[in-house]
Amino acid sequence: MTSGDYYARLVIEIESLERDTMILDAFNKPNKLSWDILDSVVSHAIDNLELDTGVIKELNIIFKGANGDNCGYFDGLEDEDDGIAAIEINSKKSVDVIITTIFHELVHVQQVLTGAFDDVAKTWHGETYANVDYDNLPWEIDAFDKEAALYASWKA
Repeated sequence: MTSGDYYARLVIEIESLERDTMILDAFNKPNKLSWDILDSVVSHAIDNLELDTGVIKELNIIFKGANGDNCGYFDGLEDEDDGIAAIEINSKKSVDVIITTIFHELVHVQQVLTGAFDDVAKTWHGETYANVDYDNLPWEIDAFDKEAALYASWKA
């Protein structure tokens, strides 16, 4: 499939983890983001966040041409029994912002898998955070810290 295809499926082989493969489904991937880069970014996140590809068997990345400041969104584990995680990414942003946003949203996948973050109840280690600004939510602070480290190590 070409980079302009609306929907494409890529099977990522994570040899460094010596684990199962994971299916990467990309919807409406922008042409400016190559498959090689997307594969590299997702593989780097899986390896460094130690996301178990035996648990997460499929990652859906939905690229949307959203306007405004929103860069991405963690849609949660769509079907936890089938191991499907989903994230949305603003395709109008620059490639570097898209990459850091993918890292950020995959940190949320890690947080849910480890039980630190409940994305439905909006709790962090069992504590509810109501009326807290986005930038002060502990799961966002953690994701921003890790996204920066992931991006730096990926670029190196």
